[in-house]
Amino acid sequence: MRASLYRAEGHLVRGEWLPAARALSDALPHAEQKERVLLLGLRHLAVAGFRREDGDRVRARRQLDRARRRLAPFVGEDVGVDVGSLLWLVSRGIEP
Repeated sequence: MRASLYRAEGHLVRGEWLPAARALSDALPHAEQKERVLLLGLRHLAVAGFRREDGDRVRARRQLDRARRRLAPFVGEDVGVDVGSLLWLVSRGIEP
């Protein structure tokens, strides 16, 4: 599960949205409940990036809002990835 999380983080940083979503989906069956919330939030973040790149700002914002709700408990926590930085990285291209 952790390896998939780290792999997804690298994909998100590089703007590789589909590989990030796949890595997160691969980890879901092996995750405990709290980890599932984290993985699903990060997957929403990957989808937001994909929608932004595809030119669909409305859907990108919707996915970003979902990601923020799911990821809010993890911002500033030591969960293996810097959730706050990932949120900022994806949101900077979606929000004015």
